[in-house]
Amino acid sequence: MYSLGTFDTQFGISKTAFLKDANAAAQIWGMPFHRVSFVYADAISTTTGKSYRSTAKNILQINLRYDYRQDATNKMSDIGSTISTGNAAYNALKLNYNSLVTTYTSQKAQLTALVAQYDSQKATYEQQVQYWNSRKGAPSEQYAALEQERQALNAQVGAINQAQSALNTLGDTINSVVAELNSTAKSLNLNVAAYNTVGATTGSQFEEGEFIQDSTGRRVNIYQYNDEDKLVRVLAHEFGHALGLDHVQDPEAIMYALNEGAGGKLTADDTTELTKVCGII
Repeated sequence: MYSLGTFDTQFGISKTAFLKDANAAAQIWGMPFHRVSFVYADAISTTTGKSYRSTAKNILQINLRYDYRQDATNKMSDIGSTISTGNAAYNALKLNYNSLVTTYTSQKAQLTALVAQYDSQKATYEQQVQYWNSRKGAPSEQYAALEQERQALNAQVGAINQAQSALNTLGDTINSVVAELNSTAKSLNLNVAAYNTVGATTGSQFEEGEFIQDSTGRRVNIYQYNDEDKLVRVLAHEFGHALGLDHVQDPEAIMYALNEGAGGKLTADDTTELTKVCGII
């Protein structure tokens, strides 16, 4: 069974529509074997009158959480990356990417300079504090100067944090462009080198969702999707992990590491993994 936990409205999808997609994703795992793999707990409770609160840890909780991943996806729409497929769209994406990377490189250099300046001034400040502490305190004028320097250093920390946040946001946007560039190149069969992500805010790939099992229970967190079909696939992917399935090698499979395939049906690799893990024949 599964239930709906955190539901962030910033995605712009209703609970009814989201639960419909979750149900579609759940049915994917049962269709080949004419079995039910996952059932919405509240639907059962409404029908039977039974309460499942006492066994909450056994229920798979589905959470829709908005963060930088969906924000970056939305930015892609804002800059027109989803206009159409074709060489023109790919070339437009490259222009956007090159412009964004130029800005990113400049901002990163500025941030590095800010950090270096801060480290130097902080070292000098700490040496002065250590010097006067060894003499059991500084004269009032020197103490006031040190306090002014301390406040200036704190202001620099604020500026560095703002610059880092802006750089992270820009990196997220670039990484979403990279994902779109590589996906477009693949769909067009273009013989071009794959683009790489920047920064450390998103890692090597978007983690659209994740399955977690710990002492508090089992849950699926959904962070990002481009459209309803991709939402169903990422939900189905995480349902697969909840069943105990690992990633498979077929790029079209539900359990492939990246959400690159199309359609809502299991591939041979998916069914093989399901049979191996769950013993279904």
